[in-house]
Amino acid sequence: MSVRVQKLAGDSAVSYTVLGEDDLPIAAVEAFLVSLVAKGKAPSTVKAYARDLGDYFEWLAQQRLDFADVEIEQAALFFDWLRRPAELRKPGVFVLPGVTSTLEGTTLIRKRAALAEFYRFHALRGTAKPIFGAKTGSGRLPTGDYIPLLAHTLSGPVEFSPIKITARRKPPRDLTDHEVSSLQDACRNLRDRFLVTLLYECGLRISEALGLRHEDLDPAGGAVHVVAREDNPNQARVKGMKDRSVPVRDYVFFRYADFLDAEYGDLDSDFVFVNLWRGHPGAAMTYSAVSDLEARLQAATGVDDFTWHTLRHSYATRLLRADVPIEVVAELLGHASSQTTRSTYAHLTLNDYRRALLEHGVLDGEDAQ
Repeated sequence: MSVRVQKLAGDSAVSYTVLGEDDLPIAAVEAFLVSLVAKGKAPSTVKAYARDLGDYFEWLAQQRLDFADVEIEQAALFFDWLRRPAELRKPGVFVLPGVTSTLEGTTLIRKRAALAEFYRFHALRGTAKPIFGAKTGSGRLPTGDYIPLLAHTLSGPVEFSPIKITARRKPPRDLTDHEVSSLQDACRNLRDRFLVTLLYECGLRISEALGLRHEDLDPAGGAVHVVAREDNPNQARVKGMKDRSVPVRDYVFFRYADFLDAEYGDLDSDFVFVNLWRGHPGAAMTYSAVSDLEARLQAATGVDDFTWHTLRHSYATRLLRADVPIEVVAELLGHASSQTTRSTYAHLTLNDYRRALLEHGVLDGEDAQ
């Protein structure tokens, strides 16, 4: 690959750039990524945009195209190229129609959204012409009377998205009580056991847990406070920089106290989840460390599809099945709106309908299979 993504690390911040064939930053991408950093986007978000645009500029380089001159028909060919296996993305390789896509629809949709935001940025700057789709039904976009490429990500009504991508949405996985107990029992220390318990009991994202300070845990108030901060040395971020407080059961704080007493000891750190024995004791745990722990727990328990996010999904599922109002669940999860929660957990509706029909004798056990 002639285009590559490079990490940029400063004294207190991490960002990314995309280098072209000449090993210099691609100016159009660099300007866009700098704008994301200026908006306070998380390093993981900037990295994802950089990787997606790296793919796009690799394709542009093979086609000898300037990004500012791409038309909608050409952009559609980029997504055909993305569906190929990596070894078939080389210049001059012809692929017959019908080859199975190597990327999930959800991944392609993410890349489409990244491209949309990139073109929106340059259309507003006047450094790229819009890639035309359909006229708006009403209202106007900053780019004129026509909708630019992937304009479903912009404000204003649209008639259709110029490039269609179908994705089969998998219902989120929720863990059984037995699986959660197995995960807790497989932990080698009280810190890891507390991490599993905390995510299961209050639905935090792993990034939010890594950013927790001791002051965020409130035993007297029976709550965990999720506080958005930009200065975490491990790059942990609260998604959307949205503060919230989550009530939790007392036993969560009992496990926290056990962890502090038996393992944390005299370590001088503001962070809850820290290195205990490896690296620099007291330093905040990193994404790499919790990724390794996730893999160890998978192997030890046989729960192959376990991820930190399944603990969050299990928390949300438990609340919804207990008839907690969806608006409350959305706030506890830190979702931007209850519509996000509703679309993510839509599968629960069918499951709950089935359960109600079973309870009323409309279905029997065989019908439920």
